Amino acid sequence: MLADTDDGRLLQMFWAVHALQDGREHLASRLISFPSDAATTAIESPWKIHPWNLETLITLQLNTPNGLTSYRRVNTSKFDTIAVLTNLLGRVEDIENRDRINDRNILLEMHRIGHRTFQWQRGWRRQQDLYRYIYIYGQGKCAQFFEKRYGLSVIDFVSVCFALFGILLQGGWTSKIRGLHVIGLDDKLVDIVLPLVSAEIHDVRQASRDLLEKIETGLGTKLPAIYQPSYLRVKPIIRSFANRNCFIAPLPELILMRATVGLFYDLIPGGQDILNDANERFEAYARHSIKAHCPDFDPLPAIKYRHNKNDVDTPDIILKRHNKVVAVFECKATKLTFEAQYGEDPIANAEKGYAQISKAIFQLWKFFSHVRRGLLELDVADDAVGIVLTMEAWTQMGGPLREKLINDAKIIAAQKDTDINLQDMRPPVFCPIQDLDDLLATSDEDQLLTAFRAATEERYHPWGIREVRQREAPRLPASKPYPFDIGEFLPWWKDLPSQKDRSSTQRSVT
Repeated sequence: MLADTDDGRLLQMFWAVHALQDGREHLASRLISFPSDAATTAIESPWKIHPWNLETLITLQLNTPNGLTSYRRVNTSKFDTIAVLTNLLGRVEDIENRDRINDRNILLEMHRIGHRTFQWQRGWRRQQDLYRYIYIYGQGKCAQFFEKRYGLSVIDFVSVCFALFGILLQGGWTSKIRGLHVIGLDDKLVDIVLPLVSAEIHDVRQASRDLLEKIETGLGTKLPAIYQPSYLRVKPIIRSFANRNCFIAPLPELILMRATVGLFYDLIPGGQDILNDANERFEAYARHSIKAHCPDFDPLPAIKYRHNKNDVDTPDIILKRHNKVVAVFECKATKLTFEAQYGEDPIANAEKGYAQISKAIFQLWKFFSHVRRGLLELDVADDAVGIVLTMEAWTQMGGPLREKLINDAKIIAAQKDTDINLQDMRPPVFCPIQDLDDLLATSDEDQLLTAFRAATEERYHPWGIREVRQREAPRLPASKPYPFDIGEFLPWWKDLPSQKDRSSTQRSVT
């Protein structure tokens, strides 16, 4: 069905369905007919076509060679068509799962499902996510390397991507991608950015199939349809020379993903020095955010001390309250690879990345051990928590993953420091930075510590930290406003209509 249907029409249908359920039904109505109930943003609606399913259908379209006939061509002007395709995808998933899922690996499957769905549920439009990634990747050595490599700054790249997002949000196939003067930029920047975020449809098809082959070869297995890698996360904009040289972003929000999360891949060629710079800025952002949200805390950088005639560092963040250490954070900005998310054996498939997480656990235990043994003079609370703070959700919904990581950390401890005992091996808390920002926005200092302490309990080990927080401590009456101004990096942000409306509302309230 996908193979026999014109690529341009299919991509336009996918764009229209996403628009229909993203609050843009007036734009979708120009391209498809639909029942009124289908115009919904409610994730629980029976009419909802989840964006992760749309992304999978587009991926299958790109990975399936075009047919030689049009006998099974689908009607791309009706919502019913996407409903049929989604139901067929569900049937394929059920069939593939019969021989793949059992009671021994069901929790690992929850890990994979979580990675496929949670990112879309959170999205990439939030101001705090834009600010965080620019803070980490848009300054220092990272920014210098990016500009030297591409001939434009990270700030200009993000700005152009945001403009492209705004333009391609408003229509399907689009011919004119200009108008950057409204945010104070030259349209010539579009010509630099487009090759980084777009490609011609035939090239996208080939690159998508190449990516699938590479991943499957590396994993040594054929991937289920729902877990095939999405090339849209590399090039979210598709160009068609056959269609008057027009552009389309079937899932426009992936442009913002490419401009934030995707910056990591632009920096990899810079080597370890550049990645170390990103990690240091990640640590700085975390301290910056903790202090701004919860001023009663004192988040301090790592402390260097001597042991056995060697310099030793504490974990990356020492969190104090009233001069007592109440938590320590070991920060890992390591990128969550495709293999780590969707491999049948994530730790084996992404051994290098998960080894960093096990090492982080060991670092936390070493800290508690050195304090207990008097090698480091700090006033540490008896219930102080060790937290592995990551850029992404490495242990999402994965009970067996947690057990394996802790067992690997115990092996490291046995090899490197036999004086670490069971008392020192405090259960670690795994917390992605997005979750930390969310917790900080909805918690005071006591509530945050309550959540962290509860997360060390065995009953909560399979849970995400946000879910623990919701169960163990009441929310604040209202979320705190994000304390940082993205206008520090994007001067045009304050001129966006949404920001002007917000400012006028705040003035009228006061």
